[in-house]
Formats: sequence, structure tokens, C-alpha cells
Amino acid sequence: MAGCRTPQPSLELVRRSEPLLGTFVTITVYGENREQGNAAISAGFEEFRRIDGLMSLHRTDSELSQVNARASIEPVVVSADLFRVISKAQEIAALTEGSFDITIRPLAELWGFIWKEYRLPTAEQLEAVLPRVNYRLVQLDAEHRTVHFPGVSLDLGGIAKGFAVDCAIEKLRSVGVTAAMVKAGGDLRVIGVPPGKTNWIVQLEDPAKEGRRTNVPLRDAALSTSGNYENYFEIGGVRYSHILNPRTGWPIQGMAACTVIAPTCIESDALATACFVYGMEKSLAKLGASYPMRFTLIPKSPAQDRWSIRQTDSFPAAGSNSVRD
Repeated sequence: MAGCRTPQPSLELVRRSEPLLGTFVTITVYGENREQGNAAISAGFEEFRRIDGLMSLHRTDSELSQVNARASIEPVVVSADLFRVISKAQEIAALTEGSFDITIRPLAELWGFIWKEYRLPTAEQLEAVLPRVNYRLVQLDAEHRTVHFPGVSLDLGGIAKGFAVDCAIEKLRSVGVTAAMVKAGGDLRVIGVPPGKTNWIVQLEDPAKEGRRTNVPLRDAALSTSGNYENYFEIGGVRYSHILNPRTGWPIQGMAACTVIAPTCIESDALATACFVYGMEKSLAKLGASYPMRFTLIPKSPAQDRWSIRQTDSFPAAGSNSVRD
């Protein structure tokens, strides 16, 4: 009959977390019932385990570890997923003048950031390692799906989590989920919206670690943040973070956080790191029209107690400027 509507079934919230890919992964779905929601989440977690088996450097049986052992000698045929991720990393490296570099692991090891055994390297040590960090040495053959990188090795830590998030989202979609959030550390992606809402509300971490998080509305998009507040050490009042400049070998100074929103998490993940290194002005000028982004800058002197924020006009307006847990 005209004017009559079939009542929409209520959707049930299901959320679970697991430690995967070196971080905590949380998958939130709205499903017809708890059983359906849990089955979908389990399928999403399996995607993370699958990507871990392809791209982990901490597993000797991963495809990436095996490729690293051979591709410095000869071209190696790789899986479609691994080739896709390496290709995207190279694309973003070229876009940001080498600010994103998947050959950076020797520098991270030198500084002690891999196992959190921190140390300040000497100029001589940096000089010896820098020639082994150069994304241009990675050779890709799309026709034969091979990779070859003489003299270097690959570390996909700055992009693999984002790709895993995308894979999990696609798996959720394939089993009928229309509203979900997948979050892996500082990387997340949402599809649809929670029942009765116009968007998801996600929180940006407070770089000062004082509990003041910023709420950001998000819908059908991915968001990633790179920051200097998770993996760092201090010497003489100077903070040295794990986000390194591949060209100089030194940690980036003056920046606390960079957040990028993109259609996919493989993009937002890599771009958040790339823009952190590339710098605020260059990033805004070259990429700000394509990607909403937000930078948190460290006060230049102790007299300045406020952290300054710069963001694109396209960055979503927060529901409230800053909220305390």
C-alpha cells in the first residue's frame, strides 16, 4: 500500500580485537545478528593473517623474506598482492621525491628502532648505511610480475598494514557487511555508517599524550596517522623518533603528527609517513588538493605551550574541537 514502509531490521554491533601485524587490530561491524557479525569479523582477521604470511619481515617463511633472500641476485616472480603493494610504494616514493622508501630498514636497524634498542649513530655509521637506502634501486617488471633490487632489501612496514585493512574491508563486503570499521594501529578504514548516523566518528591520538583526542567524522574513506610519539627515545632533551628521512638518515624534527585521508588505506598509510617526511609545505602544495591532511607541529620553544595545527580545507570538521577521554 502507498505510504507504508517495511520496517528495517535492526543491526547488531559486534566488535573484536586481536594482536596482528605488530599492533592491535580492531574490527567493528553491524550485522543482522551476533553470529553473522562474528563470522564476518573472523573472515576479516584471516585476511590480516594472510597478509602477514606474505609481507612480514619477522617470519622467515613469509614471501617477502624469501624474496629479500633472492631478489638482490636475480629478478624474482612474486604474488599479485606483493607486486601491487611494492608498486604502490614506489609510486608514492616517486610522488614525494623519495620521502617514502621501502629500502629504509638498514637505517631503522642502525638507530635501534626495530627492536627498540635505541642508539645515536655516528656520522661514519650513517655514511656507511645510506648507500643501501635508495628506492630507485628497486626494479619492477609489470609484464612478468618480477622484482629485482641489487644491493638493498625491502621493508613494507609503512604500507602493509594499510593494505591488510583494505583486504579485510573487501572481505567484509563480500560476506554482506555494509557498515564496518577496520582499525590497525594508526590506520583505519570505514564503510557505510552506523545505524541512525550520518558518519563514523574516529579519534585522532593526542601527540602530547595528555588524553585530548580530536573527533573526526568519516564516511567511506580511510584515515592514517604517522606520529613521533609511539617509537622514540630522548637524549639531551632532543626527541629522536622512528620516522627517518631516507636522504639524510636522521629522524624528522619539528613535526608531531601527520594525518591523511584517502579512498583506500594502502594510500593513507603510505602517504601519512611520506608527508611527515616530505614536510608540511611541500605536502600541502603538491598533495593537499587531492588528499585531506592535517599536521600537528611541535612548539619551537618551551615558551610556546600550544601545538600548532595546519590542515587542508577539505579535512573534515570535528564535531567538537578537542575532547578529553
